[in-house]
Amino acid sequence: MSDLLYRCPRTNLNVQAWLHDDPAPEKARDFEGITCPACTQLHFINRTTGKLLGEDAS
Repeated sequence: MSDLLYRCPRTNLNVQAWLHDDPAPEKARDFEGITCPACTQLHFINRTTGKLLGEDAS
């Protein structure tokens, strides 16, 4: 089990999510759909970096 920390774009809160499995090396660039506990919306988050889909690289 692995954890993932990201910033919710709706509430601007830091949110911790738990994933059932660690990302495989070939899936390191994949995004996972996660239901946000802060706003109850679905966010797509990079499993390796914690960046949201569409988020700036900076």
